[in-house]
Amino acid sequence: MLATVKALFLAFFDICRLIKRPQDIPESRNLLTLCAVIYGSLSILLASLSQPVENAILAGVVEVVLIMIFSLALLQTAGKSSRWTQTVTALVGTGIIISVIAFPVYILIGVGELNDIDSSTAKSLGLLLLAALACWNIAIMSHILRHALEINFAIALFLAITYIWVIFNFTSAILPLEIK
Repeated sequence: MLATVKALFLAFFDICRLIKRPQDIPESRNLLTLCAVIYGSLSILLASLSQPVENAILAGVVEVVLIMIFSLALLQTAGKSSRWTQTVTALVGTGIIISVIAFPVYILIGVGELNDIDSSTAKSLGLLLLAALACWNIAIMSHILRHALEINFAIALFLAITYIWVIFNFTSAILPLEIK
């Protein structure tokens, strides 16, 4: 069991490093479900750092559902809907890794806000790290979409940015920002 978890983590991490492709992930509805639940839970946890819990739960669920819908729409349009399970598993699996890395960055930003000494430095560093993490996440998503859809990287990059824009706007429309 531990060897399987380690192999999956390394496969997701290799996708994050742009080495492996979504096709290298096992096609398993059970794995997809497990990864989607973990990713959704981590999204809720991260959102709850700045939002009321009810809003964080809704945002996490909406994000997972939109990943699934967006991926299905793109894959069906390209005539590659048979790749849906592996594509979504790769997106949420790599999302788990990005979320785990983002958690201490969010804490750093929060510590910067709570600490009177060098609070601007900690917050600035945290925001810089968060921006770098967001860029890396866009590159990962572009990599996954490029291979899943068999398109060039520039189009995949456009689709990844469009996806993030849709998620942000949809979530903002249903959940007005309420900072704790």
